[in-house]
Amino acid sequence: MITSLLIFLAVLGVIVFVHELGHFLVAKWAGVYVDCFSLGFGPRLIGITIGETEYRISAIPLGGYVRMAGQSDTAEDVEQEAAERYAQVPAARRFDKKPVLTRMAIIVAGPLMNLLFAVPVVFILLVTGEQQPLDLDATTIGQVLPASPAAHAGLHPGDRILAANGVPVVAWQQWKRRALASIGQPLALTYLRGAHTNTVTLTPRIDVARGFMGIGVDQLERAQVVAIVSNTPAARSALQVGDVIDRLIGARAQPLSRDALLDEIRARPNTMLKLGVTRFPPTRYGNDRTRGTTSEVLVTPERVGRLAHCDVYGDVILVAADAPSNFVARSGDRLVQINAKAVAADDLDPYIRALPTGAVAVVLERLETIRWRIFKRLSMTNVMLTVVDSGMLGVQLGPAEQRVYYHPRAALSQSVRESYQMVCDTLKSFVIIVHERIGIKALSGPVAIARMTGAAAQSGFDVLLRLVLLITVNLGIINLAPLPVLDGGCLVLLMIEGVCRRPLPLNVQIWIQKCGMFLLLALLAFVMYNDIVQWLESKELLCVALGKAYDALARLRH
Repeated sequence: MITSLLIFLAVLGVIVFVHELGHFLVAKWAGVYVDCFSLGFGPRLIGITIGETEYRISAIPLGGYVRMAGQSDTAEDVEQEAAERYAQVPAARRFDKKPVLTRMAIIVAGPLMNLLFAVPVVFILLVTGEQQPLDLDATTIGQVLPASPAAHAGLHPGDRILAANGVPVVAWQQWKRRALASIGQPLALTYLRGAHTNTVTLTPRIDVARGFMGIGVDQLERAQVVAIVSNTPAARSALQVGDVIDRLIGARAQPLSRDALLDEIRARPNTMLKLGVTRFPPTRYGNDRTRGTTSEVLVTPERVGRLAHCDVYGDVILVAADAPSNFVARSGDRLVQINAKAVAADDLDPYIRALPTGAVAVVLERLETIRWRIFKRLSMTNVMLTVVDSGMLGVQLGPAEQRVYYHPRAALSQSVRESYQMVCDTLKSFVIIVHERIGIKALSGPVAIARMTGAAAQSGFDVLLRLVLLITVNLGIINLAPLPVLDGGCLVLLMIEGVCRRPLPLNVQIWIQKCGMFLLLALLAFVMYNDIVQWLESKELLCVALGKAYDALARLRH
């Protein structure tokens, strides 16, 4: 938690510094008197004065500011202290005495700097390398969500998308952009199934309940061997770590996704399989095509026991999508006892594998919400589950990936293209959020972003850079929104001044800023409340303790 917080503060500090640097540089270029450049708000922690400007770090690290003479943003600036501070500053160096276009340039420089910062971030990402899916299945469908436009149109896993509204599609991100641009509008989709090309018309939509934007399809994700367990069929075969298992020769002609491969292996215990395996180099450069060597590997999955319709991770149950609606177990249940025997979480998987086929008595520990998502109660449930025969190779499968690098010269032009596309995609996302009235519960605040930053840092430097890119672009665009307190709100006031040839009365400006600050703080409080509740939900012991306290208070009332 501490590490995540420190990484978050470092990332936020860099992004805020870039933003304020934009304001500062243009203000200095315009000859405006700047007496303070601060990272953070509130009391000063440390600082140094160079020339006329004090550079400081302040106590509240959720932003920053550049303080200029004549910038009347808050009521504080009309106080006597502010008047005395800038009493000796010549009128020509005051912000409010500069031409409207100059002041607009100073204001817009902050968000623009955030957007431009995307270019060096992407450049570093491309040069240092990033884990990316194999480009073999750039537009191949791996999953079709039920009750989605794709399902109603008859699309199947394995179909390859060729074009959208007659425009060729060669990459999954390109397809996603086409789908998002057509939300609520008919889209002619051309796809390849086997040797036949077909075209269907469907309407992309946003389905918050089912969690998709578009037509409800996911990209094919092939299975790559991440680890091989000793003394298993895989260890005794010719399989190697890094192999991509993409075919089941003689059983499935089309390329297999990771989930489909697991299902096929589990359905064939003690049956010799001929696996189609492709070995790829672990890295490739730029837009080079992915090339590998193909081979066939014979292996016989070992028969093991498995609980029907669910998987067990440690002692936690995850119910499969094919489970009946009245299935007795729920995802998140903890398996406490099996056949009246308590088994440690580390020993549970081998214990279940050794069980014969048939019914087993299981005790499940279930966490139920009492009230407000964070007051929870533990209960014990006795159920009967079924052990079925299942095949096991003894491999850990991950998504098939390669680390992709770019030479610096190629990375320079590519980083500009990717940054531009990132800005366009983010703008489209904001338009969709507003147009489709997606609730503000979908927004993340500082607590959630801090958790995401920590998780990204643990996943790798490339994942962290992707998150930095996402934050800096979003910050730049959000700051341009025409809302009081934000840079976009200041631009609106300056536009009004430019049209009317005079600024709004100072008391009106202050009132607008106060209203904007109130709305911004209210929104921040709401998203932070959601963040904290989500964080509390992840702390099972704390939620149970809160639930016990709630039950105790309820008993006292009665």
